[in-house]
Amino acid sequence: MRNKVYNWGILAPGRIARRFAGELQQLDNARIYAVGSSDLSRASAFADDFGAEHFYGSYEELVSDPKVEIIYIASPHAFHMDHALLCLNHKKPVLCEKAFSLNLSEVEKMLDCAKENNVFLMEAMFVPHQPSYRKAKQLIDSGELGKVKYIHSWFGFNKSPYDVSQRLFNPELGGGALLDIGLYPVFDALFFLGQPEQISANAEITETGVDQSITIRLDYQDGLSVSIFASFFATSGVGTDVFCEKGIVGLRRTSSVDQWLDIDCPGANVERLNWSPSGCGLKLEAMEAMRCLDEEFLESRVMPHSLSLLLMKTLDEIRKEAGIFYKGRD
Repeated sequence: MRNKVYNWGILAPGRIARRFAGELQQLDNARIYAVGSSDLSRASAFADDFGAEHFYGSYEELVSDPKVEIIYIASPHAFHMDHALLCLNHKKPVLCEKAFSLNLSEVEKMLDCAKENNVFLMEAMFVPHQPSYRKAKQLIDSGELGKVKYIHSWFGFNKSPYDVSQRLFNPELGGGALLDIGLYPVFDALFFLGQPEQISANAEITETGVDQSITIRLDYQDGLSVSIFASFFATSGVGTDVFCEKGIVGLRRTSSVDQWLDIDCPGANVERLNWSPSGCGLKLEAMEAMRCLDEEFLESRVMPHSLSLLLMKTLDEIRKEAGIFYKGRD
């Protein structure tokens, strides 16, 4: 039996939406049907590039289209709550980019709205869907390498000189290293270890009031800890090392479709596991969302609401510790 083909709506056709749409086109059960933007010319250009049948100069028109069956939200995360509520109140299932919103209170409003409307909602946190993470989780949970003793995780890039007026440094758009890239290593800690007992953080704050670099320590029982670093000014790349009693699990990636896993045990050669780009990437989020719709689930088992709540609760605590605030939203 052939799977249902879903008509996708794209809300906010920016850079990440273009990456997502390019991968969405690889799926047989997905069709880029419509795109909505506050700028009609941008919506038109996106529709031309990706073969969308319809384009709209407002988000209200997009969510009002009766043939749109699921919407991918790719606006800056300061707008995620409002855009998610708009979609959900029009009974449209939602896959919403990370960060899910700016704080825990807003995420709770989004989840309450999804529940009230009986509509699917999932945060587009791509890492738990990836084969490298599934393998790492399986290996660590199996106990084959013994207990986890320490995790080091990082995400950094340097494309300076920067324009501090752009999104990354704009507090009104939720700018800052933590919510843009630092949430990935934070997620890794939660994914492998769960909720920490204690959090400490220190940030380098820009003239606009957001963090350009941040260091974080998460402490757990029995002396177990996680160190995290994220920065717009350090060419560190992205990675996570999980130090276990009998070996090290190293996760690396250069893009959503280029990822690998190293297993380093004493007395043995490093085992490197690679995956084909066809089995990786943002499209796995879309596949999971459509699987949930096929099975009439209101939330994902891979990225459940509880995990999104835990992530945002942890990010709120980190921001408080580091002195990062969004005026009018905290």
